[in-house]
Amino acid sequence: MQYYGLAGLVLVIVALILVAVLRAGWRLGWLLQWLKGNVLLLGIALAGALLIVAWQLQQFKALDPGANVATLEFRKVGDQQFELLFSAGTEPRSIILEGDMWQLDAQVLRWRGLANAIGLQDGYRLHRLTGRYLALEQQRGLESVEQSGVLHETPAWRDAWHWLDRLDSGSLLETDAFVVRFIPMAEGARFGIEIGETGLTPVPMNRQAVNAMQRSQ
Repeated sequence: MQYYGLAGLVLVIVALILVAVLRAGWRLGWLLQWLKGNVLLLGIALAGALLIVAWQLQQFKALDPGANVATLEFRKVGDQQFELLFSAGTEPRSIILEGDMWQLDAQVLRWRGLANAIGLQDGYRLHRLTGRYLALEQQRGLESVEQSGVLHETPAWRDAWHWLDRLDSGSLLETDAFVVRFIPMAEGARFGIEIGETGLTPVPMNRQAVNAMQRSQ
């Protein structure tokens, strides 16, 4: 009987709350204003999200197979430390990489269904350059330090590609990723990066780069 009594007491409290609420606003005009305010806030939030998406879409470029999308030139500045001069059609950017090898990641958008049928081209955005050590102990230490080789200014928490990749809807727009992995860094080595339908290809542009590529095979 104890729990029946407690349940009854709770029901009495609920009834008192409902009576008080209805007496204070029985015309429900406040509810309409509250709903209108929430719709307004939702519209502003949606507009803001779409503005962010628009800003990020203009950072992507049409995927043109065979095009050279970037050049990389390495200068040794310390023990297992290189200054990378990176250019992707703009002024060269200097990035310090630590380790023995380098890796380049690109984010890719692939259109499906109706979007593909009307001729929308797949797009890409060069995402990140990172260094890697051959020694596992050194690599673990490097992974604990934040890298500075991100090639765009969009953090992961508001990266539309990142969230689309997590949703993995695949109905209209799909995410993909291209990666150039584990190419040795060498003093004076210069590489071009070509893009294709299925990935990125490093192209050695001088003897130092050729020798580095041969060491990776």
